[in-house]
Amino acid sequence: MKKIYKILIYLTLFGLLCGFGVYLYVFHKPHRNVGSEKPAFTLTASELIKEFSEKEDVTYKLYGDKALQVTGKIADIAKKGNDITVILEDKSSGVSCSFEAEYFQKNAEKINAMKVGDDVTVKGKCDGFDMIMGVVLTRCVVP
Repeated sequence: MKKIYKILIYLTLFGLLCGFGVYLYVFHKPHRNVGSEKPAFTLTASELIKEFSEKEDVTYKLYGDKALQVTGKIADIAKKGNDITVILEDKSSGVSCSFEAEYFQKNAEKINAMKVGDDVTVKGKCDGFDMIMGVVLTRCVVP
């Protein structure tokens, strides 16, 4: 009987150790650094918008969750505290590029120099197409 209790205690400890390892792996892995990645595709904002509007499913399979480098004309800039979103080509259905607060703080001078009408190149992770925001790029950087 004593041997069974020892085995149960060891199995319980092993299970807890494995569970803790899975917890650390899932919830504490480092964020993806899109800025250091080589872009999977380089294209203009107009091309990206056109592809998503024509074949959304196929285009998402091609570009989804990949680092894209997109060039276009700034249509709008929305700042809210340290969060900044730059819209390329069209305010209502353009390419929405979101910069993280940490990147904005380190590169505020470069981002604050952007103006509506400027041509800009942005690299970010493609999150797909949204009916309200257009094509969505997150974790954007200015290469």
